[in-house]
Amino acid sequence: MEYYLGEKLKSLRESRNWTQADLAKRLNKAVSTISGYESDAHAIPLDVLSSIAMLFGISADELLGLEKSDSLSLSGLEPAQKIILEDLRREFLAPSQRGKDFSPQQMKILHDIIKAFS
Repeated sequence: MEYYLGEKLKSLRESRNWTQADLAKRLNKAVSTISGYESDAHAIPLDVLSSIAMLFGISADELLGLEKSDSLSLSGLEPAQKIILEDLRREFLAPSQRGKDFSPQQMKILHDIIKAFS
């Protein structure tokens, strides 16, 4: 399967319902530059690749098609919601906790998630 970075960038942009102008503004680039990136007419510099990955909450590897991620994008969330999700990831993915009953700390995190996203 061939992979085109421009198609990936366009797909990410459209997933946010952004125009090329919206993305250009966020990256401090001209609309024509974004158009060139999306059509694969222009190579995307490494610093811009990094900015794009951060903007969309994905790894550079995923952006480049080297890694498929099941991660959840945190962009658009409130800072408190991001903290809660990081707590959840850290607490529930700890090898010592797999397959065990929920600890009081895990129950608190679940309660916080329900409260924050309700």
